[in-house]
Amino acid sequence: MAYQEGETLESWLNKATRPTNRQEDWEYIIGFCDQINRELEGPQIAVTLLVHKIHSPQEWEALQALTVLEACMKNCGRRFHNEVGKYRFLNELIKVVK
Repeated sequence: MAYQEGETLESWLNKATRPTNRQEDWEYIIGFCDQINRELEGPQIAVTLLVHKIHSPQEWEALQALTVLEACMKNCGRRFHNEVGKYRFLNELIKVVK
């Protein structure tokens, strides 16, 4: 995926998790991962955005957000892993499971 000027983490994630997507949109999922790696505070911002999407009342949007999270865990490295390992994020995931 080529870098697109002006795209933000939020815009990548919104495109990757659109409720109207018929299936996972890997172009935007990988674009989101790439954008995380490009930005200095990408992991912190991404985790906040992902928590919001995972809590979506629209089941398909939440499931796509979990797919994005999985892709990020595989492609974004230590900085992202450190953010996901923080209590704040883990506590949010526990809320979803309850």
